[in-house]
Amino acid sequence: MPEPSSAASSTASSSAAPAETPWVPEPDFDAALIEEAAKKSSLVWLSPAGLAEPAKGPDRSGPQAVWHVWHDGAVTIVAGGAEQPLPMWAVPGRVVEVGMRSKDAGGRLISWLSQVELVVPGTPAWGAAAAALHAERLNLPEGDDYQRRWARESAILRMRPLGGAVRPEGGSEAARPAPTPATTLGRMPKMIGGVPKGRTKKRK
Repeated sequence: MPEPSSAASSTASSSAAPAETPWVPEPDFDAALIEEAAKKSSLVWLSPAGLAEPAKGPDRSGPQAVWHVWHDGAVTIVAGGAEQPLPMWAVPGRVVEVGMRSKDAGGRLISWLSQVELVVPGTPAWGAAAAALHAERLNLPEGDDYQRRWARESAILRMRPLGGAVRPEGGSEAARPAPTPATTLGRMPKMIGGVPKGRTKKRK
């Protein structure tokens, strides 16, 4: 019998070979975790990047808890004036470490680096960020012209992840929020009704 030609052999072998699976990039799990954690928790902890040992006392270097909203792919905060304070090192252009907690367990979940960015008042980006912050800002007086006030005496800052997670240096980084004039309006309301004291005892 005549042997098959080399061209026919090549065609047969190529048709028998399994088709290659196209390469699909793996998802960025750190980015997904950062976004999910930021949406679930309204607090993040800021500290100077590469801080080896946090300082103690009122002028400590970090970490410091601040409230935020996740907007346009970034941790977005408003600070200064009648809003929450920020340490002197958390200024535009500086690199900070952002620590995020687990909403369920309360412990540190992930930390990442970011360069602080100022959102310029009067720009569409500033208006969108201010609206997002206002939607989550509690206890603002009715009729407060917050946009004019924030543009005049406060700053809107945002922090986008520069990369993946950074390895923690140790410790929980737990810290109480710094004192701030942005508190609740007036006295807390009293509860009306409730169970009379005599009825709290169990019947035999």
